[in-house]
Amino acid sequence: MCLCVLKPNSLLRLIFITFLILTVSCSKDPATFHLENLNNNQIGCFGHAGMGTESIYPLNSLKSLESCLARGADGTEMDVQITKDSVLVILHGWNLNENTSCSGLVKDMNWSEMSGCNRKANFFNDIKIITFDEFISQIPNPQEIFITLDCKATYGNFDQGAYFKLFARTIVKALNKHQLGPRIFIENLDPGFLLAIKDIKPDANLFLLTDDFNYGMETVKKWNFWGLSMSNPSVTKAQVKQAHNENIHVTIWGVWKEKENYEAVEKCPDFIQTDDINYLLKIFGKYKKGKGYWYSLTK
Repeated sequence: MCLCVLKPNSLLRLIFITFLILTVSCSKDPATFHLENLNNNQIGCFGHAGMGTESIYPLNSLKSLESCLARGADGTEMDVQITKDSVLVILHGWNLNENTSCSGLVKDMNWSEMSGCNRKANFFNDIKIITFDEFISQIPNPQEIFITLDCKATYGNFDQGAYFKLFARTIVKALNKHQLGPRIFIENLDPGFLLAIKDIKPDANLFLLTDDFNYGMETVKKWNFWGLSMSNPSVTKAQVKQAHNENIHVTIWGVWKEKENYEAVEKCPDFIQTDDINYLLKIFGKYKKGKGYWYSLTK
């Protein structure tokens, strides 16, 4: 048996070559993708609730959203709800105990009752819930980025139509206040909710959330919505092309790993919401060493 022992210099060279291979493999020349879509043949790179589920930052937190945009993302998705006193807040769970140190339904509480709630996080203990107004005031040039509002409307034993209308008025009021226009996308799984938006803002870019392509196509065409928002496993490249042929935009989400980023890109959607925004940006050479760069090692 022959035991091969690497000298220190040889070991360093091997480590360097391995690092170089891994670094190069993290990017791909955009020219190798043949992109055809309704977004000028470019894919909008969005973070999922900011930096995504693999980040050390809590989803929908200001730190997560800011870091996503600073790294070169075209935009970000965020979950929004309305409080009892019609404040638009950025938060996923209907009950505060899902994501914060507090409890109670968001829709049944005034903003003053929840503004001091800390977000649940492994590495931070002082991150608060933020309002949409606060987010817009903290980022540079908000009119130049894309924002997808995933509207977390609640359901229950109350006047659903009136609630939808109140939610819709709150969103449109915020968009008008901050002069936000065509770069705002609004998505929801209920056509009734989207129609409440459409009634007061006919030019809104409305996306139907669904995992059923045929139902989605039928509904979007019926109500003249702008697009479909679908999980990566639930839509094929051929279906994306079919939607484009009907002038229907497509957003793909549910993209976590490197392989899934490539799979989503190869389907040629108009927009991708990814949980690994660093990797997606590197594919297209958009990645910037911006704010929060050192945290990129742990995402």
